[in-house]
Amino acid sequence: MLMLNSTPAFAQSSDKTALQNKYDKLQDEIKDAEDLLNSTKKKKENSMNELKLLNRKIDMREEVITTIAQQVTSVNTELTQTNRAIQAMQDDISELKKQYAQMVYYTYVHDQDYKPLHFIFSAESINDAFQRVQYIRSFHGFRKDQITAIEDISEDLQAKIAHIENEKVEKESLLAKEEKEKKKLDDEKSKKDSALKKLSTQEKDLKKQIDKKKKDAVSLKNKIQAIIAEEIKKEKQRAAEEAAKKEAEAKKAAEKANTTTGTTTTPQTPVQTKEKPAEQINLGLTPEMQLISKNFSGNKGKLPWPVERGTITERFGTHPHPVLKDVMVENNGIDIATADGSLVRSIFDGEVVNVIFNPSFQKGVIIKHGEYYSVYTNLSDVTVKAGDKVTTKQKIGTAWEDPEEGKTEVHLEIWKGTVILDPALWISK
Repeated sequence: MLMLNSTPAFAQSSDKTALQNKYDKLQDEIKDAEDLLNSTKKKKENSMNELKLLNRKIDMREEVITTIAQQVTSVNTELTQTNRAIQAMQDDISELKKQYAQMVYYTYVHDQDYKPLHFIFSAESINDAFQRVQYIRSFHGFRKDQITAIEDISEDLQAKIAHIENEKVEKESLLAKEEKEKKKLDDEKSKKDSALKKLSTQEKDLKKQIDKKKKDAVSLKNKIQAIIAEEIKKEKQRAAEEAAKKEAEAKKAAEKANTTTGTTTTPQTPVQTKEKPAEQINLGLTPEMQLISKNFSGNKGKLPWPVERGTITERFGTHPHPVLKDVMVENNGIDIATADGSLVRSIFDGEVVNVIFNPSFQKGVIIKHGEYYSVYTNLSDVTVKAGDKVTTKQKIGTAWEDPEEGKTEVHLEIWKGTVILDPALWISK
């Protein structure tokens, strides 16, 4: 009889669920980007922010189309597997029916000559008669099992056929959805080309803006590095003082114990140990900061966003300017477009190190999480001060609205010591 393995079907179902969740999340972010785009256009036509949002929508729309294509592939795979299962079931039923027909025919022919009672009473001993009774019962039981097996597989077959019909409907729906998304993508690319054409006439002003922002970005980076370097120095000092205090307390306790017992302790020669690998060397953190650092690192890819709703309009690192040819822009973090008046919140438990200001990045907050630091800029106001302890998702300020660009955008950076990291790898996807 056919034995169906449910594990591939379960894995297939899990993949389909994951793809659907990804599709739903992308649609939510596209909706956010669309709302922000409409808000931007009301304030200022043909702005860089409008182009950034259009680019982001196009990226997400292409990802949606890819996700739908993956869903179609998943359905096709399931259709193939179901068709194979149906064929195997049909073969199984045919074989069972063939066996059952042969058994019925054999029983009919032999029942003309041998009756069950004659078969039993012709036994040579009681033990032989008992075995013949068991044989007859098994034979009749087997007939019933064959009938039940045929009925069960027939029911499963009907269920599989109904399932495959549903899969075909789902496939048609996905293909229609994919076609619809492609039309939207073409429309968004057309809008992008139009915005790009209009912005290219403002090349002189754009270059001035880029030069100013580059200069301010370097200034901001140097300032953050200096603040973090000073904080690392202080933390190492605190860790050394704490270690020295514990050592002194241990020495005092040992001396007290020796005085009480009347014994003396002979100084021992320090034991030579192998040098630890670089990754195992204590970075000069207090035990509390070591724990926070470990927890922060353990939540990579799961940290909350610094705003409740938003979309990333500029990624980390160096990339071409969206309008000016042969011009590269460098981003030390990520830029997140959000709604006017949005609250900015801490992405993890920590301690506020400093509150800063920069002409291009407005007010900012630096928060320490052990050896990690998160930096939030483009704030209109700040509700925390240096030394404050903050918790995950606690409000630290309000996003600043740029009146010239008609945008509200938060800039987020993550540092490990004095090394800059890509925040997109740390916040939840």
